[in-house]
Amino acid sequence: RGYVDDKKLGVTGGSGGGLLTNWVITHTQRFAAGVAQRDIASWEHWWYTADFTLFQPNWFKAAPFDDPNDFKARSPISYIKNVKTPMMFVLGESDTRTPPGAGGEEMFRALKFRKVPTVMVKFPGESHELSRSGQPWHRVERLEHIVGWFDKWLTGASKPEYDVAQEVTVKPKGDAETKRP
Repeated sequence: RGYVDDKKLGVTGGSGGGLLTNWVITHTQRFAAGVAQRDIASWEHWWYTADFTLFQPNWFKAAPFDDPNDFKARSPISYIKNVKTPMMFVLGESDTRTPPGAGGEEMFRALKFRKVPTVMVKFPGESHELSRSGQPWHRVERLEHIVGWFDKWLTGASKPEYDVAQEVTVKPKGDAETKRP
C-alpha cells in the first residue's frame, strides 16, 4: 500500500525501545533488519547488574531468585531461536543502566552462534547517555552505523564493513570448502 515496502521494514530503539526491538524480532519475521541500542536481553541479568532497578517492584512480583520463570518468560533471549532478522547492537561499554552483558552482548553471541547476520558496535567510555550526551564523534559514528546497517539490509547497498566473515571447512583430503554462515 502506498509508498511503504513491507518487505523492507526496519526496527530500532534504545533503552526500553532496545528491549522492545529485541522482543519484536524474537516474536515476528516482519522486519528486514533491526538495530537495538542500550538494550535488555535478559531481565534476570539486568536485575543483578543494573544501577537503576527502581521500577522492578512494579514490573515483577518477586526477585529473580524467587520467581525465575517470570523473568525468563519476559526476556527476549529466551526466544532467540525464533530470530532471523539481521541485527546490529549499539552499546556503551560503561552503560550501567542497561549493562551490555545483560543485553546486546548476549543477543549478539547467540545470533552469531546461530549464524544470523549480526554486528555489535561498542563505544569505549560511553554510558547509557551515548545518544544524548556522549562524545560528539561517538554520536556521529553511532548514527553512521545505524544508517549504514539499514542501507545494507533495506536498500541492498554494498556495505562490506558489515559482511559476515566467511567460514572455511577443511575437508579430510585437504580441499577447502567455503560456505556462508
